[in-house]
Amino acid sequence: MKQLVTVLIPAYKPSVDLLSLVRNLITLGFAHIVVVDDGSGPDYTGIFASLASDTTVLWHEQNRGKGRALKTGLGYIYKHLPGSGGVITCDADGQHKPSDIQKVAEAFLAHPDALVLGSRAFDKDVPLRSALGNTVTRSVYYLASGVRLRDTQTGLRAFPRSMIPGLLELEGERYEFEINMLLHAARDRMPIREVDIETVYLDGNHASHFRTIRDSAIVYKQIFKFSLSSFGCFLIDCAVLFLLKWILHGVDSGLALLVSVVGARAISSYVNYVLNRNVVFRKNGKNAVLKYYALVLCILGMNYALLYVLNILAGLPLFWAKIVTEFVLFLVSYNVQKRLIFTIEPLAVE
Repeated sequence: MKQLVTVLIPAYKPSVDLLSLVRNLITLGFAHIVVVDDGSGPDYTGIFASLASDTTVLWHEQNRGKGRALKTGLGYIYKHLPGSGGVITCDADGQHKPSDIQKVAEAFLAHPDALVLGSRAFDKDVPLRSALGNTVTRSVYYLASGVRLRDTQTGLRAFPRSMIPGLLELEGERYEFEINMLLHAARDRMPIREVDIETVYLDGNHASHFRTIRDSAIVYKQIFKFSLSSFGCFLIDCAVLFLLKWILHGVDSGLALLVSVVGARAISSYVNYVLNRNVVFRKNGKNAVLKYYALVLCILGMNYALLYVLNILAGLPLFWAKIVTEFVLFLVSYNVQKRLIFTIEPLAVE
């Protein structure tokens, strides 16, 4: 059954442990293994040459990042291995034991339409940067997708062949590709299953090529950009709201609030649409304008309703009512725009 899946290993300056990993996988019955040398350089030629007789080895002349290495391997598998019903990705640095890779493979074969994650427990002897990084990432992922996962940074994953075309269209050349894969699965309502694996960190995880600050910023950049876009438009919305409320100070309070909310939202929503289309998501999905302004109308109604309840009925000062309202609507707006508005249909792989 394991012949139905292909193991994909992106590798950058690997140790000789990669040779042992591949040998063990072959012994366990994995017939198809693809290794991508992500520009490791001449000092590592011997390691990859030793793999060539038993595996398919692909090369990047220069280091292009883990995400690009995975895409190179996925493109090859989709085009040249049509009999492969699924793909298992694992790391080359010794963090994934062959027995855990087999466990993930078996879980995938039992659930061939799901994305299966080999999830670590993070319960003991975990380097601080790894534990902290996973905590932050899974929290951000939950806010962005509504899906709770224990380990969003695991490189041990299995997924069906049908997922490959969409993955090849995802943004991300480095580690952000892996979080984008999880967001992609959540957006498509793909089942995600977690399988317990051993938490292995060799020599304090010094073999990892993850650059804590720089790569974390890249992983979260879309959410950061959305936050900045939303905050900027929030300031515009607030300024126009208070200006119109001041101008209409002699009008019935309910009507004045309604006109102020509508006027502020009309201006800020246009600015927000342009920023999100051209800067944040950099996509213009089918009927994006119509869907965006349908969302605007829904948000507008929710905005007025929440402000009315908090400000007029509950007596909360308008400023604080606005803060609470915008925080709630921020979460709603991000998820809807990410999943339904600024999306594109994946291109077919040739």
